[in-house]
Amino acid sequence: MFEKVVLRRAENGSLVTVGQIAEALLYYQGVHLVLDPGTLVGLAHQIGLPRLKTLLDLPQVSAVFCDEILATVTNKVGVTEFYDFAAVTMSGHEKGKLATPYDRIALQLERKGFARKDARKFSLWFIDLVVARKLSGNHFVKGGIPEAARSDLGDDVYMQTAIRQAILHADDRYFDGDRSLSIELLRLPNGVCAFSDIDFGEINTHRNAKAPPQEAVTIANLLTTILEARADLAMASHYSGDFVTSEVASSLIRLRYVELLQSTKEHADSQQKFVDVNLPDAPSLAECIDSGERSFDEFLQLLSSASRFKNWITSVNIDENLVSAYMKAILSEDQVQGIKGKTLRYALTTGAGFMNPVVGVLTSLADTFLIEKLLSGWRPNHFVAKKLDPFVRVY
Repeated sequence: MFEKVVLRRAENGSLVTVGQIAEALLYYQGVHLVLDPGTLVGLAHQIGLPRLKTLLDLPQVSAVFCDEILATVTNKVGVTEFYDFAAVTMSGHEKGKLATPYDRIALQLERKGFARKDARKFSLWFIDLVVARKLSGNHFVKGGIPEAARSDLGDDVYMQTAIRQAILHADDRYFDGDRSLSIELLRLPNGVCAFSDIDFGEINTHRNAKAPPQEAVTIANLLTTILEARADLAMASHYSGDFVTSEVASSLIRLRYVELLQSTKEHADSQQKFVDVNLPDAPSLAECIDSGERSFDEFLQLLSSASRFKNWITSVNIDENLVSAYMKAILSEDQVQGIKGKTLRYALTTGAGFMNPVVGVLTSLADTFLIEKLLSGWRPNHFVAKKLDPFVRVY
């Protein structure tokens, strides 16, 4: 359980943050990062180049660098718009060509405010450390991801459902009142033409009223969502283990391959319930780090003390939920004979259902019996109570 996780996007579709990586490192034995230029520069901006090097050098961390950016290209012929999928790279700027990933990374770091010398030194180190793969190549899927996504456009049933899901994520009020959706995609030599009854004015009015206002939705945006979902599908199939990406991409993958992300969802749910029971009303580890309340250096200290906790998580049976396994580990029957047996049995039976009384039972047991003193040997609650809880309760 919790062997390896692949991170590409946060659930809300934003770039992966250091806090989210830290949370994954605490629970998983291995964390694999799918880095694009935006994610890489974002992480550098968040914690600085020296600490980013430290993060990428951790033995539990591996990474792949995808220099290309997936996009829907729009070409207009007369009054007709044609759409096509592409994987593009920055090839030049005002000072000349950018021939290599090294040049592109260095430039983007400089634009983010890093000194030219530091940006170039880090870029050289990064290119030497992290393997680079093309989204347009055969590594993730034969023929490349854009070509695989083009084949999705021919599946009318999938496209109707996928576009509907993408609209719902953009504006959850749009389909109130059983509103129908009609969209037809016509493939021509110049690309794809789209004919639909989607009211983009209504969708974007709702999005513009939010704080802060959100990017306008277009046919190209919706098609890019399909493209990104195909990329995630290809990567999730390529890498075994849990695969974490945006909520909208995950929902599109499940339309066709519900079982592919099933273990990811089960582990995410199990982890969240574990936190809800053992750290009630506390901010998440990711929030503590991303808000600046805890530094990356402080997290590394926490991580250095978490090896036994991580080993325990890995040993949990894949068919057992984390809360139930945790309670059994800290309240094993052979070591708590005579200690309010009925209360302990109640805790174990209700724990399997993640019911609220568990929180009160655990708190009562911790306060009344000082479990770490009554039970011999290490228990996972030692780390949770003495290290993790104080770490996240800094607000």
